[in-house]
Amino acid sequence: MNTRKLLRQFAVTATSATVLLAAACGSEPAQATDGTTTVRISQAFQSLLYLPLYVAHENGYFQEQGVTVDIATGGGGTQSWTAVLSGSADFSIQDPVFVPKSHENGGPGVVVAAIQNAPSVFVIGRNGGNATLNDPSVFEGKKVVVSPEPDTSWAFMKYLIDQKGLKDVTMVNVALGSELAAVAGGQADLALSFEPTVSQAVVDQGLAVVYSFPANPDWYPFAFSSLTTTEKYLQDNPEPAQGVVTAIAKASKFIYADPEATIDIAAKYFPDLPREVVAAAVEREIDAKGYAEDITVTKESWDRNMEISLFTKNIAAYPSDATSYENNVNTELTTRARDALEAG
Repeated sequence: MNTRKLLRQFAVTATSATVLLAAACGSEPAQATDGTTTVRISQAFQSLLYLPLYVAHENGYFQEQGVTVDIATGGGGTQSWTAVLSGSADFSIQDPVFVPKSHENGGPGVVVAAIQNAPSVFVIGRNGGNATLNDPSVFEGKKVVVSPEPDTSWAFMKYLIDQKGLKDVTMVNVALGSELAAVAGGQADLALSFEPTVSQAVVDQGLAVVYSFPANPDWYPFAFSSLTTTEKYLQDNPEPAQGVVTAIAKASKFIYADPEATIDIAAKYFPDLPREVVAAAVEREIDAKGYAEDITVTKESWDRNMEISLFTKNIAAYPSDATSYENNVNTELTTRARDALEAG
């Protein structure tokens, strides 16, 4: 989820970008020298949450499907989704809320696959939580570090407080990246954060994970990060689109089948992190079932994202024609990918 400033920027750029869409997406896809079709994917950030993309790339799964993927980093969900609308990218990976937001503004968009299937936010503190990491009473009477309103960790904490009726919880807003310092320095008791920051806190600073949002059955599964594109791109490029989805489906299965090789790939994409931290982060994501073993975005996972998005006012209404599962999620490509992989 992004700040209101970014969402306002998206709303402004969506209209002008849509004007360019027909010309941009109607052009023939580029052919690589090896005969494969070039597909451009814009990721919001370089993120361990997007590990299936990197595994598919490093293991040659895209090439197997007849596509050569160029990966660009947008710097945020707004930028990556706008790249699709403007025609400078064919797919984007970010919070899928940008697709229904586009529909509310009269624009295009479709979600075609799950990348991160869990609400991958973890809570760190000086002492560990219970064995299930799903006891919300750990927050009561505590100062809890979150990102500024309405960013993800603020939204998750505020929603959990309301959902569980938690008492005497003080939220402390800090800039992204400074969560650990606030806990380590004693300004707060707990902090919400993401990987690999969580594992850096555990490995390097001796902090502990005290709560896991993915462990809460009220929150899992959750359409946290998704592969998105436009209906026109799917119509004009059915084979490359299917190839991308099938490759990511294969990569997602590989993550669970061979965690050690997966950690090797993750370490290559995050060379500045100690391997111990990378390994801990990947293992935590696997344990949380963050990576989607079946990359179909389910209605259950969609409903949970939309509930939070409505709570933070990132969308105007749910359900509605603009935000409904049926009008936003295409499951045909993931179904064909699953059938192809099962057939061997």
